[in-house]
Amino acid sequence: RPEREKNKYGMKYADLSLIYEFKYTGDMSEVEVINRIYALGISEYVQPYYIHHEYFTPNDPQVGSQYHIGSVKAYQAWDIQKGDPNVTVAIVDSGSDTDHEDFVTQLKYNAGETLDGTDSDGDGYIDNNLGWDFVDEDNNTQMLGSNHGVHVAGCAVAATDNGVGISAPAFGCSYLPIKAGDGGTIGFGYPGITYAADHGASVINCSWGGPGGGQLGQDVIDYATINKDALVVAAAGNDNSEDLSYPCAYNGVLNVGSTASNDTKSGFSNFGYTVDLCAPGSNVWATDNNDGYTSMSGTSMASPVAAGCAALLRSEFPFLDALQTAEQLKVTCDNIYPVNNPAYADKLGAGRINLYNAVSGIALPSIVMTESNVTDKGDEAFVVGDTISIDGIFINFLAPAGPITATMTSQSANVQVVDGTTSLGSISAFGGSANNAADPFTIKILPGASLNEKVVLEIELT
Repeated sequence: RPEREKNKYGMKYADLSLIYEFKYTGDMSEVEVINRIYALGISEYVQPYYIHHEYFTPNDPQVGSQYHIGSVKAYQAWDIQKGDPNVTVAIVDSGSDTDHEDFVTQLKYNAGETLDGTDSDGDGYIDNNLGWDFVDEDNNTQMLGSNHGVHVAGCAVAATDNGVGISAPAFGCSYLPIKAGDGGTIGFGYPGITYAADHGASVINCSWGGPGGGQLGQDVIDYATINKDALVVAAAGNDNSEDLSYPCAYNGVLNVGSTASNDTKSGFSNFGYTVDLCAPGSNVWATDNNDGYTSMSGTSMASPVAAGCAALLRSEFPFLDALQTAEQLKVTCDNIYPVNNPAYADKLGAGRINLYNAVSGIALPSIVMTESNVTDKGDEAFVVGDTISIDGIFINFLAPAGPITATMTSQSANVQVVDGTTSLGSISAFGGSANNAADPFTIKILPGASLNEKVVLEIELT
């Protein structure tokens, strides 16, 4: 026992002489054992003896140049999960360097295809034992002009702890290269997504995009996500604007903005309400052609960092579907708004990925309004004086939640929220849903509203 009760600062000395450790056998749960000992009235505290693990650091010699690995808490995450080769990251981009020292052990081969000049497995592609080149319509996915796809792949799924080169968040997951363009353009992105989904990809990265949208792209995303359970991850764009870009702005896509090493928005990164989360994308050190390594910047880098994180998450929790995987990454993000310009409030998504939080357990709900019905119960031409009713379906993708109160607000001076509160009750886990059709939100259009004015409505779930 300590000779005195407190030190010179008035802090109480610890008394380890009163701590006892015991082991037990049998069918009793830890909670029951703890409660029984508490009931004896002899214990100040009773707790399990926690067994901790080493903090893993890979032996890749250039990992010290990769600040983003630490930013997303990958080192801690790798203590829990080091990736499953059955989880495949497809990189739909400008081609690969398939004999790169950091790729050769990661490649996902098509076991059903024999290299004999025929379509051995009947999937419509000849000799596609390792991805497909949609530019030249052959099985050679090697890059020609642009090293973009090589770098992007390294950001997501470079071999980790292999004694050479760099590390990547996906660690031991597999890599499926798909060549969808070259020379700065991606002309076959959507066929590439479809191919990846059809060939077993768990995560599909798209570090490309543009202002052109349309239903075709949404149908392809729905096919990959809903039909084939593949999570599509896409770059938010590099215009430092709120302009919508596709495929990142489609429903079901994990839309990734870029941050710098200090968690501020990268100067080039797009932002806005459609961004889901952020990942490091400024000066990211990753793979280059001919066994090389280089630094690049862009949401093109942030997206595959997020894709690699998604792959590790799907390795740890294989029961999560594509949409649940995206939501788990979102609800476990670190809050970066305090270090960012207030002009970006709510426009950097859920924050910056924290992979360690994501793989540590599913403890938080994630409730998303997936469908909405907006009506004036008349001619559906919303004009001054109309009262508009809004209801929707709210799906909980993760842990159970409730009871839930939903509150709608608007910063627009030209609408009045007449009824902004509704109760959704409790919502069960992993797909439970609720709707507010019986008690919709209502807003009124005020005289100051202008023609085709866009109004942002925010719903907070408590």
